Amino acid sequence: MKKIIFIIYVLIIPSVKSFSQLQDTIFLKNDNKFLNSIQLSENINNNINLSLNNYKEYFYYLNNKTSLDIEYNDVTYYYVKKYLSYKWLPKIIGLSTYYFPLFESKLAQYNLPPELKYLAIVESNLNPRAISSAGAKGIWQFMPATGKQYGLYQDKYVDLFYDPVASTDAAARYLKYLHDKFGDWNLAISAYNAGPARIENLIKKHKTKNYWKLRPYMPKETQAYVPTFIAINYIFNFYKQHQLKPIYFKYTFFDFQIVRNERQQKIIADPLFKFANPHLLHTHIPEGVHYYKIKER
Repeated sequence: MKKIIFIIYVLIIPSVKSFSQLQDTIFLKNDNKFLNSIQLSENINNNINLSLNNYKEYFYYLNNKTSLDIEYNDVTYYYVKKYLSYKWLPKIIGLSTYYFPLFESKLAQYNLPPELKYLAIVESNLNPRAISSAGAKGIWQFMPATGKQYGLYQDKYVDLFYDPVASTDAAARYLKYLHDKFGDWNLAISAYNAGPARIENLIKKHKTKNYWKLRPYMPKETQAYVPTFIAINYIFNFYKQHQLKPIYFKYTFFDFQIVRNERQQKIIADPLFKFANPHLLHTHIPEGVHYYKIKER
């Protein structure tokens, strides 16, 4: 999955370094236009600095409650500090309450760790219509060929790359395949970004499956990918301790129901309907095309 990167300096981190050397590192670029468009009310957020021991304790807690490798080191600590500085983060925490129940349900369906839901934030900041310069689309940023392999398609009326259910189901199946292939979540997550062939070649060339040993040889964007995922995981678990105060979205995905359209009809001119149906491309919904509408209470 391709995502544009922002390089503070061009020097790549060759290994886990001391914190002073991490000033020259790589961060994924965020879609500021989308982030600014989120209309949730904002509380005043005063992020507080915790002691180093607090960070270590929280990492230890995360690592022990998941099958993923949530390692504390200079790199992951640095990424957490960087992401805590982003003023848009409370918006995404608030918006996540809409999408996360769907993500958690799909991940559970395929017996996958629920923490993988944070990858959607790494990929798209939860923008269902995100498009990268490389052509990856949707909230899970599928490239066209990979998306097609997992049942996603686009026509004049519908783009399933933008459909939250179809794309999440595809992402869960793809992540399961990658983990079955590599047997390591950090490598599987890296392969989601760089492609499995590239990670497989690195393993063969360097004769190791240790993520931190392989990381310096990965593409620049991919080097940032797992540390970003770990940072998002940390922040979503401990944002209250850092006094971040999100305003939560009014609905969750399961407040909506799926409807199979029985006859062609015009799309409802309602912001909530448009928000819930990013996969609809036309002014009309053809017969047989599904859409999501708020459940009657």
